[in-house]
Amino acid sequence: MSSTLFQATGFKRALLLSREGRHHEAEALLKSLQDEFLAVCEENEALKSQLHEVAAVLDLADKVRFDGQKYWLADGGEKKGPYCQVCYDRDGLLINLQRRENNWECQNCRSLYLIPSTTAVPAKRPAPRGSLRKAIPLFIERDMV
Repeated sequence: MSSTLFQATGFKRALLLSREGRHHEAEALLKSLQDEFLAVCEENEALKSQLHEVAAVLDLADKVRFDGQKYWLADGGEKKGPYCQVCYDRDGLLINLQRRENNWECQNCRSLYLIPSTTAVPAKRPAPRGSLRKAIPLFIERDMV
């Protein structure tokens, strides 16, 4: 018999047993219904907790941004991170990266991420049109005497 059907018919059955003077049977049935009710309450709490966890993951997913190399967390206009791309994609974990001299390092999976250079190389200026520069010879010929 299914749980909900047992509960729906169980209370009526306990009432009939009590009216017939079969109090021990009615009491045993009510105890069984109480145990099942407590199990359903525990399951309900577990499901609520799971639902809360899923909502938190979805909320976090809305805040995580990928810069092409690593993740950042946008929280209330504040940028937090960076976080390891491998750990987040593989395990759903936001692991803070540790800054080293030329890279970021994940202490969990040991992945390395390059830190972009902040000094930009100046662009080479093209020669003005219409003017030719005199070439500088690479080799100088000498007269051999």
